[in-house]
Amino acid sequence: MNNKNGISAVVATVLIILITVAAITIVWAAIIPMINNQLDQGTICLDAVSQLSIMDAGYTCVDLGASELSIQIKKGAKNFELADIQVLISSGGNVESVNLVSSGAYKLEDLPGSNEEKVFILDIAGMGTVDSVKIAPVVKVGNTQEACSVSSTKTLLEC
Repeated sequence: MNNKNGISAVVATVLIILITVAAITIVWAAIIPMINNQLDQGTICLDAVSQLSIMDAGYTCVDLGASELSIQIKKGAKNFELADIQVLISSGGNVESVNLVSSGAYKLEDLPGSNEEKVFILDIAGMGTVDSVKIAPVVKVGNTQEACSVSSTKTLLEC
């Protein structure tokens, strides 16, 4: 007699299906959180860029005598967590970046809230003739901070 023990076709098919489902579950658990984080980051930055702007109401200007740059920044009504504001100061073709909070010039509480406008004064000693200023929001995405694209640009006039 020829006694061969093997796996039947039904058992083999069920095992292949179970292995496939387990593999899909593992890949799904690893990939979906990464995709969600990227989507959250893109949405938050899009909101922040559209809601943060430099106001042209006479408070955004440069005082060369006092070596000070005054910027009036407005935050719109959309809700996002603003962690900092990156100010890009252009002087003779060179651009210098200053973060309002991380540089120690201002506190997190000093940043504008929803539908608020605030004036920030920065020291520009040694920068020469300042031509323009740009701002870019820095937002909180989970436990990290993400710098977004430039949201507003203003050519400066003297105070």
